Amino acid sequence: MSARLDDVLAALVRCTGTPIADTGDEHERWPLYMAACGKGECLDLLFSAVALEPVPSVALGIVLHVLGTLPEAARPSWIARLPLQDNRDYATRRAREIGIHQSRDVTPLLVDENVQDTWSDWLQLLLAERSTEPAVLHRLARAGRTKRIRRLASAPRDPQPDRADRPGRSTGRR
Repeated sequence: MSARLDDVLAALVRCTGTPIADTGDEHERWPLYMAACGKGECLDLLFSAVALEPVPSVALGIVLHVLGTLPEAARPSWIARLPLQDNRDYATRRAREIGIHQSRDVTPLLVDENVQDTWSDWLQLLLAERSTEPAVLHRLARAGRTKRIRRLASAPRDPQPDRADRPGRSTGRR
């Protein structure tokens, strides 16, 4: 563990009010990172922590968690902090898919008959749960990758759409 990461972690503890018993344990660091994700004033410190985090999967988890809360222009700088190319590639794909979801106008992409095949299960599930675009729901009901995606896309919609806290997670109110 670097002294620099210890300094950033100490600052995150002060910023979030979340104590940490053992800074050398990634399972102890994770709740601190998640607390920082919810506080805008801690994001600069969290940005520093991503590059210093010794466990690449933890760094990736942080980046994936904050991507949807960031403006599109800020996403590449967070992704660039990841130490492994595979993780940067994965986060880049997720950022692109977050952009697709946030565009709220996915129907024009359906000109390509196989576009859904380029979407991850994560995006297909997110769209099946939350999209209000009939063409998108019809395509996923017919050609979604998994039975769950096809079922969710076929389900009747509540007048008040489900607003689960996390993309790809259902609150079970269907």
